[in-house]
Formats: sequence, structure tokens, C-alpha cells
Amino acid sequence: MVVDTNVLIRALLKPDSSDGLVIRRAVEGKLDLFFSLKLITELKRTLTYKRIRKRAVTNDDVKIFLKTLLTFGNITSITEKINLCRDPDDNELLSIAVSIYKDSPVYLVTADKDLLVLKGKIEKVMIVTPQEFLRLRK
Repeated sequence: MVVDTNVLIRALLKPDSSDGLVIRRAVEGKLDLFFSLKLITELKRTLTYKRIRKRAVTNDDVKIFLKTLLTFGNITSITEKINLCRDPDDNELLSIAVSIYKDSPVYLVTADKDLLVLKGKIEKVMIVTPQEFLRLRK
């Protein structure tokens, strides 16, 4: 499974939300979570934004969250580049998903409309919202 930065941030801000539950399942070992170094760098940068910090997120919260993701997630290399989106960060997510594909489709969990419009258009990737993912993976 690959998770978009927007879902990761909402999981940090609202751990009891569907976004938080997706991440909690990965931490509990029920799902394999994959990142690239570029995605982790984007997440770290985004977590410094004032609009995020004003939501009562402390430096310790961010450190613990990042450490948890890195402990229970898997850093992977991009072996196949995808360039379907105008946003390079979205292309990074698609590239991660295609690169980790083995025998069954890889879930890309996102709330990004630019990615959601690609549902069903990439054979190896199932693009879903957090709510859809939780329904599919009960």
C-alpha cells in the first residue's frame, strides 16, 4: 500500500479518522506500507507548514509520527517512472505503487482529486480514498 501525504497528515491531526485507521492498520502489521525517500522528505517539509502546526501538533508529535512511519513502513526505490499527473509529487506516488507491484494490484490511498480521476486507468494500481480502502480491506 502507498499512502498520499494528505492522508498521512490527516492521520496525524485526527488519529481516530479513517485516515488514522489506515495508518494504524499498517502499524499493527496488518498492511505493508511503502514510501520513497522523496515522499518522506515531502512529508517532513509539509509538517513544518504553519497551517499544520497551528492545529496543536508539537515537534514531539511530528517526531513520533515520522519515527513510527519509518519503523513500520518500507522505503523502496523507484524502478518504473510514471508521468501522468501535473504534480510531480502525485507522479512519485504512482511510481512507487507501480514499482512495488508483484502479483496483485497495489492500493494507493489518497484524497487527491488529481489522483482519484485516474481510478481504473493504471492496471497495477487501485486508487482509493481512505474510506473505500477500509471498506475493501475489512
